[in-house]
Amino acid sequence: MRRSPDPVKTPAWLAFVPILMACGDAAYGGPRASSAQNVAAPRVARTLAVPEVATLRGAEATPPPSALASGTVGALERPLALHHFFEALTALDEGRGHDDVHIVQFGDSHTAADYETGPLRRALQARFGDGGRGFVSLGKPWRYYVQEGVHMDGMSGWTSERGKYDKGTFVGDGMYGLVGVSIASSQHGARAWTDLSARATRIEVAYLEQPSGGSVDLLVDGVRARRITTKGPAVAASYVSIDVTDVPHHIELQPAGDGTVRVFGMALDRPQAGVTLDAFGVNGARIVNMLTWDEGHFAEQLRHRAANLVVLAFGTNESSDETPMDVYERQMVDVLGRVARAVPAASCLLLGPPDRATHVAGTWTTVAHLYDIIASQRRVAEAAGCAYYSQFDAMGGAGSISAWALESPPRAMLDRTHLSRDGYAQLGDTVARDLVTAYEAWRADTGRPAVLPVLPPRQVASPEPIAQGR
Repeated sequence: MRRSPDPVKTPAWLAFVPILMACGDAAYGGPRASSAQNVAAPRVARTLAVPEVATLRGAEATPPPSALASGTVGALERPLALHHFFEALTALDEGRGHDDVHIVQFGDSHTAADYETGPLRRALQARFGDGGRGFVSLGKPWRYYVQEGVHMDGMSGWTSERGKYDKGTFVGDGMYGLVGVSIASSQHGARAWTDLSARATRIEVAYLEQPSGGSVDLLVDGVRARRITTKGPAVAASYVSIDVTDVPHHIELQPAGDGTVRVFGMALDRPQAGVTLDAFGVNGARIVNMLTWDEGHFAEQLRHRAANLVVLAFGTNESSDETPMDVYERQMVDVLGRVARAVPAASCLLLGPPDRATHVAGTWTTVAHLYDIIASQRRVAEAAGCAYYSQFDAMGGAGSISAWALESPPRAMLDRTHLSRDGYAQLGDTVARDLVTAYEAWRADTGRPAVLPVLPPRQVASPEPIAQGR
């Protein structure tokens, strides 16, 4: 039997913590969270003079009334909050858009494996056009990093770099790119390589420019295409692009050994305008991990990707934590504040966790804390002016993952935490259909003609092996 979330009154602080665009130490360029204690601390807006709710999206104009305003589309709640994203899609549909519509998703292992975001990406590209594979890492940043169309074969002489906690104190500079994990080397003869099956005509490599930076050769199919010099007067993200033929390629990095090279990854682009979807997931991640990233670095990277829709897909790992819910909500608000300051014109979507079960007294039961996580995410999404998508409801609610795990073939793994490739593909397809249905309803509500096909073709699972670990 499904347990309904306990009615929890919205905490008073939630009305005030949403940050105005120029408030105090949370403003762009302010200090980055450097410890677990600081990460959890609320940020209070010093410029908020009246007791009213100010959304994280700023003082934007209210869109026209719509039949979608108070309703849902499938498992998509508050679809009207996506009106900026829908406007960008409309430009593609009407032939006015000459730039890609970029979706950027941050999350845990459900995102890292790309088994759900892959079908979602393909469905949206089938409907709106293929703008390119998007941003991916280079080499093999960690064991379970799997992405469609990109085969991370390995690294030799390179190390993965990410922030970590040592006795409660964050250690690291917070500059790891949007993936959250960079690769680095100063060793001559080191190699990091990736085989691309995804189509692309331009590859843009993102790296860290720094005073101690070295040089690295970028090879395409065994031939040096460019030597990249990462030495610069200050620490900053930098980019270099090369044009390639629209066929599969072997991409490789080889440091010259004259200094440290840190690489964030590469963007794979195509000449026509369409949709891209970047899947930035890390196994075991929680939303609080994003607060360990340097905010200025994060903001610059997100602006460079020109995100039209930012998706935050967390909650599975938090459902096993003992973090107080008010602290968890402050963490979500803080991350959404950073997103809003970086790309104020982008829409935001909180993608709730799928069902998850634990074995209690001989029975697989939905994790009790998962209901609290979902209720908290809904509150924050509403206060922040974001849409919310309930993957829990899309699966069928409580007990669904246990049922999926017993099917033949199964749609969930036996750990009752992860899905199978078929399960992830079904969720990705469901999210795509709900988004497109909401978009078409928005077009009708705003007086725009219908554009066929209304729904993308049903997507299938990726052929890649499943990744384990949360």
